[in-house]
Amino acid sequence: MIEIDIQNALSEKIGIRHGVSKRVFNRFLEKSSPHIKTVFQSKNKMGYDFLNLPNDQKLIRKIKTFIKTQEKNKWENIVVLGIGGSALGGIALKDALLGSYHYLDKAPHLFFVDNIDPDLINELLSRIPLEKSLFIVISKSGGTTEPMALYSLFKERLIQRKVKKINKHFVFITDPKGGLLRPLGKREGIEMFDVPPKVGGRFSVLSSVGLVPTALAGIDISALMRGAKKMKAIIQKSSPEKNPALILASLQYLLDRKKGKEMTVMMPYSNPLFRVGDWYRQLLAESIGKNKSTGPTPINALGTTDQHSQLQLFNEGPNNKWFIFLNVLKYDSSLSIGNHLPKKIDFLNNKNLSEIINAAYTGTAESLSKNKRPNITLNISRVNAEVMGALFMLLEFQVALLGLMYKVDAFNQPGVEISKIITKQILSK
Repeated sequence: MIEIDIQNALSEKIGIRHGVSKRVFNRFLEKSSPHIKTVFQSKNKMGYDFLNLPNDQKLIRKIKTFIKTQEKNKWENIVVLGIGGSALGGIALKDALLGSYHYLDKAPHLFFVDNIDPDLINELLSRIPLEKSLFIVISKSGGTTEPMALYSLFKERLIQRKVKKINKHFVFITDPKGGLLRPLGKREGIEMFDVPPKVGGRFSVLSSVGLVPTALAGIDISALMRGAKKMKAIIQKSSPEKNPALILASLQYLLDRKKGKEMTVMMPYSNPLFRVGDWYRQLLAESIGKNKSTGPTPINALGTTDQHSQLQLFNEGPNNKWFIFLNVLKYDSSLSIGNHLPKKIDFLNNKNLSEIINAAYTGTAESLSKNKRPNITLNISRVNAEVMGALFMLLEFQVALLGLMYKVDAFNQPGVEISKIITKQILSK
């Protein structure tokens, strides 16, 4: 499903100043390998419970039963009201498995409203029929400003339009016992799903947070969970030198601490995988950025698009970055471009777009290597639900390991809470 090529990050390829030697790397893998066991032994502790999500068949059955009950409503739109970890994983799944133009297909259409920009919201209000829309409100505490403000706004619009049985237009995904949404949902007869109490938002994509909206839109959540389980087993059983999560975390740590690569660029050569970078950006930044000396800065890029915008900086700017390419080995389409180009670019004639994008990826990786910029590649067999489940599990486990390596709590976010408190103080005056 997913294989890692690390050759372009090793000193044998790019030199000892910027690359990690095999000897140092292998020694660090052995030293850090006990962290794998630590993570698995902590699976029922706060934060680490993300490991249990792929085994939750009860949730899968509940979601599938719920979907059957909704068929009679013939929803045209599924609208998710959430922010941060309540939205980014679902957005990544939507783009990867439904496609960038899925709004041109038959209903239901899946929208994520993950900001409170009034012009953005007004545009949506003017374009979709609210009476044919199901709104999924996601907030673990029920006190998150953005989704709760949007819940009230959309409810008010439904009331103004005299829509009957307004409670049937909402689903709550929230804490199973505490918080503000749970009693509100009970009082108003709104269908509810649980956010696992020991799973943080940025680790929640394989819970009801990511599964309910995407399943309603037609994504195969059983395959998604199957892929996550397979990756979990690979991580648990692999030797240190073949363990994908340990390899990723070890390179991240060594390149940052020993080689000054304080920025991590994730660059998929696949439009469907672009929003995985947004999700990973939160996962890495919010989990590891905990003090003045600890916190790799994540950067998004897209191949081939950003070869024409950021690659100049990447190749000749400050050498303080390392790169994770997501390379798709088999695209669902190849698309021959024909034989219509002039002599100066006739090397393109009769090529497929898949050949061209693969050549562009190889050229970019090699150009970075020639400029002593460490880069690795996650070779992905193809983009489907099972692979996406495996990718999410791999990167979540990597970040859990990084927390142990950097000796920080990968599962809290005190810097975010301060902003929320100040915002509420301003609005309460």
